[in-house]
Formats: sequence, C-alpha cells, structure tokens
Amino acid sequence: MKDIKVKYSLIALSYLFLIFLIIISYVSITPTDDVPILENTKSLIKEERNNIIDNENIVYEILEKKVKSIEDIIEKEVENKKEVNVENDIKNKQKEKLDEVKNTKKKFRIQVASFKEKKKSLEVSKKLVKEFSSEKSINFEVKEIVLKNNDIFFRIINDVTLTLEDAKKLCKKVLDKKYQCLIVMDS
Repeated sequence: MKDIKVKYSLIALSYLFLIFLIIISYVSITPTDDVPILENTKSLIKEERNNIIDNENIVYEILEKKVKSIEDIIEKEVENKKEVNVENDIKNKQKEKLDEVKNTKKKFRIQVASFKEKKKSLEVSKKLVKEFSSEKSINFEVKEIVLKNNDIFFRIINDVTLTLEDAKKLCKKVLDKKYQCLIVMDS
C-alpha cells in the first residue's frame, strides 16, 4: 500500500515539475517590451581620399602613356638587379654565419657501449653496423678512452659529430632497436 502511494506521489511530482518547466520555457521565449535593441551608430564604411603620389604604377601614369626611352628602362633594370644582388649577398653572408654557428654546435656523439676489451668492442661495432646498414646516417667506430685512473675503455660511438637535437633523434632510433644509448660531448 505504501509503495502505491509513493508511486502516485512520484508521478504527481513529475507532472508538477513538467508543468513548471513548460511555464519557465514559455516565459523565457515570449518577448517582452523592455528587451534592448542593439544598433550600430557608426558607419561601417569609411571614405578615405588618397593623395596621388608620383608613382610609376598609378592609373594616371598609365593613362598618360608617357613614352620612356630605352636607356631609362635599361638603367632602371640595372639598378633593380644591383639591389637584388646586394640583397642576395647579404642573405648568403647571413646563411654562412648560421652554418658556422651550427657547425660550432656540433659537439655531440652517441655512445652505444663501452668495454675494457677491444676485441669485444669491435665485435659489437660490426654487429651494430650490420643492424643499422639501412640507416645511411648511422655509422659506428671504436674509440679508445683513457680514464683518470689509467683504466682503458673502448667505446662504440657514431663516427660524426652532431648537434644536440640530431643526437637525440639518432639516440631514439638506437633505443627503438632495443640497444642502450648515451649522448656524450665530443672531446
């Protein structure tokens, strides 16, 4: 008996809620007189008068059909080419400076392994060269390193110096092949 009363009261409450929502939506949809109207008081197009500047490409110049001498045309072309050549020289010098800066930043190599035995280092190096034969940018060599305590190690490192970004990319390729990788600064 209590369950039926609860069910009926829930149904009645849901209908009351539905009626409440209908009234609220009707009130919010129907317009009222006190709604503000937004209007643009400024004009959207602005008239601007341009003073005619003495320019060779303006319409009036074309309409007048001034006849230029061949010498004038050739002189202008020569001047334009000189300006372009000067700009190209400046760009080339800037590019050379950037290349120099990039070359000075190439101070890193990647180290894959380090052993006390030279024979083992050479074997692993050959295995790595075979493994990375498809990658033409990756080549390895064995480098002898003497530590401060006079221990000698034979490190397997790549053969060219790289920038830090390139070394990180190369190291990622080595790590993807399930080898260890360490970025070292070239001495």
